[in-house]
Amino acid sequence: MNSKNCNQRIIISEYLGENQNDNGFDAPNWDDTYHPCWSAFKQVSGKEFISAKANNSENIVTFIVRYCNKTKVLLVPGATKQYKVIYKNKDYNILFCSDYNNQHEWIDIKAEVII
Repeated sequence: MNSKNCNQRIIISEYLGENQNDNGFDAPNWDDTYHPCWSAFKQVSGKEFISAKANNSENIVTFIVRYCNKTKVLLVPGATKQYKVIYKNKDYNILFCSDYNNQHEWIDIKAEVII
């Protein structure tokens, strides 16, 4: 992996819990300043399908970011549910994270756009 490929700005956002909104419903609270960083972006797969008479789509992407103290927490089992990625004003659920080539230099984040 070459750092010259990291030309896309993303934000890794941390889940802080839930707060009640003005209507009395619980709403998730995210820290959208947890870790802004540069990444390499790659489209992995995309498909549209019909399920239960509704059009659905699935858009899987990969973000490759530098390994650091704030990103290595993504490698802990179950931690992917506590974080999300914000890219071009869209939220992405993190599906899977791995240590790129097990060298502790890069983290590969597989994510799906939230529609």
